[in-house]
Amino acid sequence: MNSGGSGGLHSLEADQVVSAIERACESDLRTALRLVARYSAYWWSRGLQDEAAAAAERVLSMLGRTVPVGLDEEYLLAVLHGAASAEQEQLELAQQIVAATTGPFRYSVTVLLWSLVFGPFESAELVEDVLERNEGGDAWARAAVELCRGYPGLTAVTPDEAAQALRTALGRFRMLDDAWGMFLAVGALRQTVDEPLDLTTESLALAEQLGLDEEVGVLLCQRGDLYRRLGKLEDARDDYCQALDVSERADLPETAAAARIGLARTARLCGNLPAARTHLSAVLVFPELEDAHFEALHELAVLNASEASA
Repeated sequence: MNSGGSGGLHSLEADQVVSAIERACESDLRTALRLVARYSAYWWSRGLQDEAAAAAERVLSMLGRTVPVGLDEEYLLAVLHGAASAEQEQLELAQQIVAATTGPFRYSVTVLLWSLVFGPFESAELVEDVLERNEGGDAWARAAVELCRGYPGLTAVTPDEAAQALRTALGRFRMLDDAWGMFLAVGALRQTVDEPLDLTTESLALAEQLGLDEEVGVLLCQRGDLYRRLGKLEDARDDYCQALDVSERADLPETAAAARIGLARTARLCGNLPAARTHLSAVLVFPELEDAHFEALHELAVLNASEASA
């Protein structure tokens, strides 16, 4: 399963897929369910989670609690895509399908979607059992298995084993040119190292490639924090400024507030206390951002102490 690199981008093709599924819902629910399963990898590779959820929710609303004969895994995939709005009985049916499956999944993408959607709520033993059953799949499935094995909180592997699994997954996704797989693997790897600067830079590049504005803004702030702690204040300021630009363009107030706080701390460390105060004042006028307000007030107290001791 080669996913290409156009993730996060809506397209005419995506609209046509959803339209085909909607038409099938009116005449043949089995076909509609098969289409959801068939296009699961397509949606994944392009970051079209919202489109996948909309199509799956439409099919599930028509099927209710009926699993068509011979389409168990297709039903499971529909529930995985539409889990946020699925009925409790549908979620339970999906769990029963997994429990009754003794071999590998027929669709490569199922093991990854199941692990990320249901895995955090299942036992580590069950997750490992599902992963072991899918180790013999195609190259993409093998990469997905290693990603899930090392993903935080899914299995009981040691930190060293998790890091090795993630590195293996990253290498395999690179060979497949799967930007989404690489993005998840790098993001998880960042949590296993003490000095994540290089991995943060790689994660940022992937987020930009995938068109993920929110993640780009967050990662720029996180890299700015790393630069600031390393004393690279000019690099930190550049990242915070870019994060502020992205967040204002994409209407992401929490990220904008984080960028402003980062700029204030950087300005204070550079001795520019008026600039620091200006950034903090801008944060405090953001509505309904209690955590950001608390952090800004704390930084303001540090700033006042710096001025008093100057």
